[in-house]
Amino acid sequence: MKPVLGLSLLILALGACSSKPIKPPRLNEESAISSAIQPQMGDVYLLKGLFNVFSAGLKDIAENLREKGLRTGVYAGPKWQKLANQIVEDRKQGNPDSIVVISGHSYGADNSIRLARALEIQGVVVDALVLVDPTTPPEIPANVRRCVNIYRSKPSTDWMPWLRGVPVNAKNQSTLLINRDLRLVADETGLKEEINHFNIEDNPAIQEMVVEEILAVFEQKQAGVALARPDSGEQRVH
Repeated sequence: MKPVLGLSLLILALGACSSKPIKPPRLNEESAISSAIQPQMGDVYLLKGLFNVFSAGLKDIAENLREKGLRTGVYAGPKWQKLANQIVEDRKQGNPDSIVVISGHSYGADNSIRLARALEIQGVVVDALVLVDPTTPPEIPANVRRCVNIYRSKPSTDWMPWLRGVPVNAKNQSTLLINRDLRLVADETGLKEEINHFNIEDNPAIQEMVVEEILAVFEQKQAGVALARPDSGEQRVH
């Protein structure tokens, strides 16, 4: 059996054990809203990875964000084109200046960039991309204000797209780009030895990183503060 075919069968077998896909809410669907962040401020879109069966940890991230007052939906990664049309249409009917934050894991991270590029054509600004272990990422478009890429490089297997996380590049210097390679960050907890491409988004510490990055966008926008925020262990590209 050819290696690629064998891998595909393995992925499908694993998918059979995965949880039921999350039905994405419409953008105007109400979630539990806190007094700190008003729902009309914007929306968060989380895109799942390959075959829409991986990236189960996005459900936990979504629930965490909803508890904190953010309207959040989890979507099948390949549906990014339909989602782009939905976002544009809903903004026409609502607030055209509302916050847009997109996040995804693995191929869902790649498709998050494709979604941002589709929104660029429609003149929609993406306030932030928060990527987790992208595999074959396109270039970050100029309509993205801030992009944080959390990944774990592994030189021995990075030549295989389905096993890797890689840095991303931005088209324009106006995008604040942060590539955060966990392999190169000081780690006293053993985190970077525990995580791999298939469980990175399910790790509580990584989920906390993603939630903090997304919350910062809304909190800083609400306070009128620029989105740049100093952190250690980051590679910034301007």
